[in-house]
Amino acid sequence: MSANTPAIVVHGLRMAYGSKLIQEEVSFEVAKGSVFIIMGGSGCGKSTLLKHLIGLMPPAAGQVLYGDHDYWLADEAARDAIRRRFGVLFQGAALFSTMTLAENVMLPMKLNGDRRQSAAEQRERAETLLELVGLSAAADLLPNEISGGMKKRAGLARALALEPEYLFLDEPSAGLDPISSRKLDELILDLRERTGAAVVVVTHELPSLFAIGDDGIFLDAVSKRPIARGAPKQLLESCDHPFVHAFLRREVPPEDVEDGRE
Repeated sequence: MSANTPAIVVHGLRMAYGSKLIQEEVSFEVAKGSVFIIMGGSGCGKSTLLKHLIGLMPPAAGQVLYGDHDYWLADEAARDAIRRRFGVLFQGAALFSTMTLAENVMLPMKLNGDRRQSAAEQRERAETLLELVGLSAAADLLPNEISGGMKKRAGLARALALEPEYLFLDEPSAGLDPISSRKLDELILDLRERTGAAVVVVTHELPSLFAIGDDGIFLDAVSKRPIARGAPKQLLESCDHPFVHAFLRREVPPEDVEDGRE
């Protein structure tokens, strides 16, 4: 992959649950080392799009390209090789409740890591990652012994376990207080700088998307297609679509826009 090649290319994606259309004509590129935001109101298909990107749900049509590889046309061995380059933080962090934080972080190494790596080496890397996210003192605690913000940070540490090229974060700041949310935003930017990963974030939290987003796409639940593309701050200043304009300013959109957007 050359320096100018996008990390991810999505072309003509159509998302559907059976006959129920979720989104269509979804196309965008994610640059290497950037934070790309998937935006939109509730029920527009943000998390569904993420599922298409990480291999949990096949599209009804279209392409998801990682470098020169079309994920959904690849055979299972090739898909598995691509997935090994992913790091994923799900909503709620999805930590295993019977495992300590260190054991949670070590799990991807045990399942998909270097077979030559010893348990002691895996533990050492887990401790390094937990230190990176500010949890070095909590390595041997269980998830029910820590706060929601700490769980999100532990989930981030686990997502980084295999040094991913692609980091996917689903509503990382949802449910956090403003201070914890800001700290998590700062951590995401720091991790992007440290790792050079392409980061894709699903969020409708306005402070977060303005703080961390380099680029993004705005999905619309009514027209069932993207209605804006660009950096969140740029869209705030210059997007002329009335619904996007209202959403990014926390305003109530005009009634005619809300009832039938184009």
